[in-house]
Amino acid sequence: MIKSKIHRNWYLWLALMLFFLAIGFYMFIVKTIVYIIKEGISFSNILVLILCLLFELFIIIVIKDFKYIIIDGQKNQLKYYSFLQPFGRILSLNDFDNKIKTSETSMRGEYEVVYLLKKGYTVFKISGLFYDNLKEMDSSIKLKRIYNYKFNLKLYLQLLFTGKIRIEEER
Repeated sequence: MIKSKIHRNWYLWLALMLFFLAIGFYMFIVKTIVYIIKEGISFSNILVLILCLLFELFIIIVIKDFKYIIIDGQKNQLKYYSFLQPFGRILSLNDFDNKIKTSETSMRGEYEVVYLLKKGYTVFKISGLFYDNLKEMDSSIKLKRIYNYKFNLKLYLQLLFTGKIRIEEER
């Protein structure tokens, strides 16, 4: 059984993101809606509300990849806990077809990422940005790795923001 080892500095980062998410939701969205109800609708009020919603959406997109992962090699299962799945979710590794390993870049530098594929689509992401033991987790997932696949800037951005793209293996 392999448990993810999360970098220590990410616990503080996650706490700050959750704090900003809660404060942002109250300060920007709730207060703005109350203000719009009291004062009426204007272009600037709607613009502020849209910008605040986009900010909150950005924080959720960043937080969704932060997971605590447990890989059970004997049962061939992956269990994870996240902001969006606080009570955990169990995935059978038998349901996945392949995996790919790629690299992504952030302000902290370049890091490796493993994606699990189901029916040619990326379904689950394990980001090396958060974990000290990505190589150990990757080696414990006994799936065929796809080495040659079509990848471009459009697919990279789609993968970064939505987490789901179709992977076509080059022959």
